[in-house]
Amino acid sequence: MKKLILILSLLWLTACTGIEDGDAIPTVFFPTVEATPIPNTPIAENPATAVPPTETAMPQPVTAVPPTETPIPPPATPVPTEPPAQSGPMRIEFAPETTSATINGTLAAGQSIEYLAWAAAGQWATVEISSPNNVANFSMVGVKDGQPLKRLENERRFWDGSLPLAQDYLIRVHTLTEADYTLILTIDPLTDLLQPIYPIVDGMTGFLLGGSHNGEWVTDPFVVLKSLQDGERPYQLYANSTFQGTIIGQPPTTPFDGPCGGTPGVPFPPESDLSNMVALAVGWEAAPRQPQLLPLDTDIYQQAVAEFLQTQGIANPEVHLTSLQKIDLEGDGLDEVLITATHLTGLGNGLPTANAGDYSLVLLRKIVHGTLVTIPLEVRLFPEAVELADPVQYNVLGILDLNGDGTLEIVLEGSYYEGRFVTVYESVPQAVQAVLTAGCRL
Repeated sequence: MKKLILILSLLWLTACTGIEDGDAIPTVFFPTVEATPIPNTPIAENPATAVPPTETAMPQPVTAVPPTETPIPPPATPVPTEPPAQSGPMRIEFAPETTSATINGTLAAGQSIEYLAWAAAGQWATVEISSPNNVANFSMVGVKDGQPLKRLENERRFWDGSLPLAQDYLIRVHTLTEADYTLILTIDPLTDLLQPIYPIVDGMTGFLLGGSHNGEWVTDPFVVLKSLQDGERPYQLYANSTFQGTIIGQPPTTPFDGPCGGTPGVPFPPESDLSNMVALAVGWEAAPRQPQLLPLDTDIYQQAVAEFLQTQGIANPEVHLTSLQKIDLEGDGLDEVLITATHLTGLGNGLPTANAGDYSLVLLRKIVHGTLVTIPLEVRLFPEAVELADPVQYNVLGILDLNGDGTLEIVLEGSYYEGRFVTVYESVPQAVQAVLTAGCRL
């Protein structure tokens, strides 16, 4: 399935400003194609400013890095200051871009409360507790190996050291008399030489899309899989580019069973509905900028899609925009607009049939060297009716910083007859290219 991306038809701008709703429409020219993605030769209005085409193939996998440990990711929600009534251990969550959490609580005489925190092997942790007259104390034990790091009998209200294993650590606070307490946990990040592979997972299927290491893409999911063998860990969940909470993913030991068993994945709790979500175990804020949702009836984008489809042989297209998102992908002060449009009328009979004029597409409008360009990320269209056509419906799962470099990636889903795939696109200076993908057809 073709996924890379080409720069097509251009409009000169008078200055390098963000895309506004009133911008003029660029004229786009495409060779006529039949039910195929856009060819990889862009045509510009002025040959002197034409953007060179980029390769459509997936980039070569980065040099495989040794399996490493993944540190606890800082979720995007602060730690509660008062622990509620407890039915199980409370997970300690770090605020974004922090390495420490402080919990204030009150315990009755003889009462205990438990906390969980995940960390990687070799990370340096510090735990300390304070209370009036030092009546509160804590113990700490590894959940996976059962190794106690500090017992309640140890009267010292402080522990620090290098953690022996990548796992959850259980901290139990106890007091013999009623007392207020303050518990502080600090987990230092790993050094650059020990940076882990950060997995990127399709929440719906659990499939590993790949990962990143030191800001570089790891395109081989089996390399990422090996780095997850040490234990379960918390994943941040994002839907529509918005943080949804955390969930515990189990270590994938073998590829999944069934028709798509060759694709490695992360098992999540079976009762969890992670449809339209992306799961990340990362150590940075993955949604530093939020997209602005534009009205779907905005004339400029309605017209842009109509003209695009006309150049592809659909003379009188029925334009149906499903998503319009304006966002600054690179953080350079220039906005891009991501357009999703779908008109599929031939799917009602249970077969993968396409009627004439059916289509689904995702276009990105951005400024390149002062010129407004339209870049088709994914396009599947049918100027004529086709039986057994496998029409694809495209949706945006998120616009997120997946490798920690400050630039936002676009995560797209493509669904078709008995099949589905997810692709990650990265914005580069002159184009947008596919960097990670995973999928399955039954």
